[in-house]
Amino acid sequence: MIKNIIFDLCGPIITLDLELMNRRFRDYGVTAVEKPYQKMREEGLTKIYEQGLISTGDFCSEVRRILQCDLTDEEIFDCWNTVVADFPPQHAETLAKLSTRYRLFLLSNSDVVNAEYFIDYIDQRAGEGFMKNTFSGVFFSCDLRLRKPDPKIFLSLAQKTEIDLAETLFVDDCQKHTQSAASLGINVIWLKPEWDIADLFDERLDVLPRFLEK
Repeated sequence: MIKNIIFDLCGPIITLDLELMNRRFRDYGVTAVEKPYQKMREEGLTKIYEQGLISTGDFCSEVRRILQCDLTDEEIFDCWNTVVADFPPQHAETLAKLSTRYRLFLLSNSDVVNAEYFIDYIDQRAGEGFMKNTFSGVFFSCDLRLRKPDPKIFLSLAQKTEIDLAETLFVDDCQKHTQSAASLGINVIWLKPEWDIADLFDERLDVLPRFLEK
């Protein structure tokens, strides 16, 4: 029986649009690099920042080097947080309902600046305290010093929350992440682009078997 649900944040809950970030960088005059986010990812900068292995100051210095620009830290993060496109109202409704039956947890590969922004963004749209009242625990890679798909990140969450992984469902839109979780005996749903988290449960909030990975 599933008693706990771990949700990925970016994709299943909030919608991201990387081109919004790239466009914002261009608005600030960054022209040396055509796709700023993709370039930073190629350089490995996003990964180490999400894992908390580099300070925010050093991150900004690296952004300036990679993008060949002289943006201030504030301008960089204005671009960085522009990546969020939407938090659909039905997601807030679905999560609120699920929280009455399951212990909900959030597990996201996010850096310290995005993490804070994401929480504020959701609370502004769903109501103050929504995250605190809906989720039993919120975990970001920058705090755990681990990133999905490393299996250790799921074990760390389980240790901190004392949940039974066999009684837990993990929902993520990245197959590598769900495969890693499944290797530990976690029930998983790889959320396809055409699916919505509101589609995964019946009227009684039972998980629909057809979505579960075999």
